[in-house]
Amino acid sequence: MRKWGEIHPALRAVLVGVVAFAITLAFGLIVEGSLEDAAANAVFYALVVGGGVFFMTKRFTAAAEKLDQRGDLVVFLRFPDSAPGSLSSIWQMGIASPGTRRIDFQPIVDDKLVPNGRSKALTGLRASDLPMRRASRHDFEQDVPLGFQIITLDSDGGVIEIAASPATRQKIQHAVDSTYP
Repeated sequence: MRKWGEIHPALRAVLVGVVAFAITLAFGLIVEGSLEDAAANAVFYALVVGGGVFFMTKRFTAAAEKLDQRGDLVVFLRFPDSAPGSLSSIWQMGIASPGTRRIDFQPIVDDKLVPNGRSKALTGLRASDLPMRRASRHDFEQDVPLGFQIITLDSDGGVIEIAASPATRQKIQHAVDSTYP
């Protein structure tokens, strides 16, 4: 189902919108009892939720296509062991240029690929003992798409977590260590 959703983002958005419509309509009829108000709210929330899913999906697809032509990747980065208030709990979106045991990371503002801040060279990357995990709802609150996978790497500067699409994650892992599973 997830693979089908990646192939057909518009149909996935419509399906999510229909589910949002049904839930909102049922809730509105139970709480308010007025069919007109419940239907109006259901249509509104179906459009908002379905449209949000569609544009989130298209945003990363378009950005990834632009970057892939240059050999760059869209990723989210955070440093879980850093001091509180820094990037210990905040995902930072950026462009990654992987090399052998190295990633050059340029923070960006949004899907328009506007640079934000200085580039960081993450060197001495090695595979960590922690397993790969999928982005959860807590990560999604910071705009990390739910389909993204999160890997943990050790570096010269400490522990790094990188959230990326499955294809991008594989490219990063290959750059870090060709024997990484």
